[in-house]
Amino acid sequence: MTKVLIATEKPFAATAVDGIKKTFTDAGFETILLEKYTDPNDLINAVADVDALIIRSDKASRQVIEAGKKLKIIVRAGAGFDNIDLVAATEKGIVAMNTPGQNSNAVAELTFGMLVFMARANFKGGSGTELKGKKLGIHAYGNVGKNVRRFKEVLCCKTRF
Repeated sequence: MTKVLIATEKPFAATAVDGIKKTFTDAGFETILLEKYTDPNDLINAVADVDALIIRSDKASRQVIEAGKKLKIIVRAGAGFDNIDLVAATEKGIVAMNTPGQNSNAVAELTFGMLVFMARANFKGGSGTELKGKKLGIHAYGNVGKNVRRFKEVLCCKTRF
C-alpha cells in the first residue's frame, strides 16, 4: 500500500488534515501523521518507509531524503522550495512540488494582524497610532499582494488608510 507522510512541526488546521486524509483514503493510500515533533530525527525515522512526504516549513534535507528509501515525491504545502534539498531529491529521482498560492489568504490576513500589532505599539500599553490616514505600500503583487489589496478594500471601504 502506498504510504503518505504528513510531517509538520506546526500542524495544519484539523479540517485540512481531515480533507487530506479523506482524499488519500479514497485513493487507497495510507496516511501517517507526524505533528509537533521537535527532534529532526523523528522526521528521518518517519520517512524511512513512505512513498510520499508532505511538509510545510519543515526541512527535507539531504539526510531526510536519503532516509526515505521508497520516497518518490515531496510536496511542500506553500510556495518555494527553499526547505527542500533539490539536488539530493534530483539525485534520487524524487519529484519535488509546491503549492503556490494555497496559503496566500492566511499570509495576507497575518499581514493585517501585524499592521495592527505594530501600529498599537505591540500592545504594550504605550501610545500607538491608528491605521486611518496611512498609506499602504504593497511590495510585489503575487497571490499574497493581491489578497492584501482585496482585504484593504474590504476593511477600509476602498479608501486610503
